[in-house]
Amino acid sequence: MKKTIKKLAAVGLTLTSVMSLVACGNNNGGDNNPGGNGDNDSKEITKPTDEIEIMVDNTVVTESNGGEAFYKYLMELTGLKLKFIRPDHNGYYDAVASAFASDAQPDVVLLSSDYYALYASNGFLWNMTDAWENSDLKKSGRLIATADNIFNALKVNGEDGTKAMYGFSPYRGNGCCTFIKKSWLEASNIDVAKVQGVTMDWNTYYGYLKQMAADKGHYVISAPDFISLEAPYTNYLPEFYQNAQFTFYQNASGQFVDGFSEKAMQDALQRLQDGVKDGVLDKASLGQKTSDARNKFYSTDAASESGVFTYWAGTWANTLKQNLESKGLDGTLVAINPIKELGTYVERIAPAWCITNDAKNPEGIFKYFIETMLDGGDVQTAWEYGAKGTHWDDKAESVTIAKKEDDIKTYKEGEFHMLPQPEKPDTWMPKNHIDPILALAKFNGSGDPGQGAITEVARENGEWFATVSKVATPLPMTEVLGLNITDINTARQEVISKVALGEWTVEEGMNQYKSKVGSNVEACLKSLNSQK
Repeated sequence: MKKTIKKLAAVGLTLTSVMSLVACGNNNGGDNNPGGNGDNDSKEITKPTDEIEIMVDNTVVTESNGGEAFYKYLMELTGLKLKFIRPDHNGYYDAVASAFASDAQPDVVLLSSDYYALYASNGFLWNMTDAWENSDLKKSGRLIATADNIFNALKVNGEDGTKAMYGFSPYRGNGCCTFIKKSWLEASNIDVAKVQGVTMDWNTYYGYLKQMAADKGHYVISAPDFISLEAPYTNYLPEFYQNAQFTFYQNASGQFVDGFSEKAMQDALQRLQDGVKDGVLDKASLGQKTSDARNKFYSTDAASESGVFTYWAGTWANTLKQNLESKGLDGTLVAINPIKELGTYVERIAPAWCITNDAKNPEGIFKYFIETMLDGGDVQTAWEYGAKGTHWDDKAESVTIAKKEDDIKTYKEGEFHMLPQPEKPDTWMPKNHIDPILALAKFNGSGDPGQGAITEVARENGEWFATVSKVATPLPMTEVLGLNITDINTARQEVISKVALGEWTVEEGMNQYKSKVGSNVEACLKSLNSQK
């Protein structure tokens, strides 16, 4: 199995081929993962002395933004030898697939919920259930009240079909809410009081979008594509998708069904097509990166600026505000309630830190690297805020950001404060990997040292989002689903893009979907419903 994947890697590996082949199962490492580390109570856990290779995406502070300083600081705090591997953000999961196809897998890899379930079900990940159950962190009393919801969601089917924890999330998954620039509402004579704190219906909301598009003479929304490539998929255009499900889900009767085949998705596709035709949605959203969509929201060019953006709640609410203001724009944003037809926003299942079956001393890696992310002290501070002296400090000093040199902030010795971002010195460093608002464990003693650095905008938006969202339900992985899901999702994405741009009608799109992958869909449903 592994040799087959390696051959593909040598001639130009594609994610589609690996995702399909991985589902055949991985027989390598079975001895390392015999259903859990049940002898954890009696086994002495030694601190790793070998270098630990860790594959991460851009949710960990990047090299251009002081990442190297963070790595060094983390090694000083933990006493571990760490090597961080960071593939290109947009090709991250191709790189992960290539790594699993090679003889040089990383020891630790950060995976989104979809890929986590896939690799866990095929025996690539170490079962950390017992390590977690016997951990000091679980016994600490510092976990937040809803932490069990997150850890229960991390229990997925392993290679033998047994549910277990193959990954660890140190924070809640968070989700996206829709922000409208107050300046755009006012420019279109739309009463802010009729938008802020109000549960609008679709017709009201869409009417406002069309009004703003007419006044500006171009699109209102430029999104990171018309569909996200990972769960919860519809989070960047929630009002257009409403209750439509992109993938398989378990309905109220307990049956797994294909959400993409349902009328709710057909209605959503029509809304997308209408949005593009009416000039509300940017045609260039197709294939657009999140950074490109953000840049249009920050743009000072009136011809390309967007005014409505659905993006991550909490810390990003403040980051969006800061970036707008750094361009000399009005940073006042209105985060709208979920519209009536949507009901609630969706909180994703948090990405998971996983230990691969090729790792030496996985128990030690869990205890001294993963568990310490929530140690309630210096290491948790580093994961939340970055490196001392680069991203934050607590020494007596005066600090200012570029372009606002007259706004000097002065701090006393021992007073925690954020520093300007290394790559964007005109904005303050917001956070590192763990959003302080979403962390699953509280700090020891006097609490989070950076609590005072969390802006009121971020705190209020994060707390509000928790009241208007629900946690996504993980989709179980089966062998048949693993073999077919990439082809099915590719077909779904094609339908969405062609219908949105008016190349196909909704009916034509659905006919194409059934023609291309209808049998694959039926096979997946059969496998999902037979495993209950």
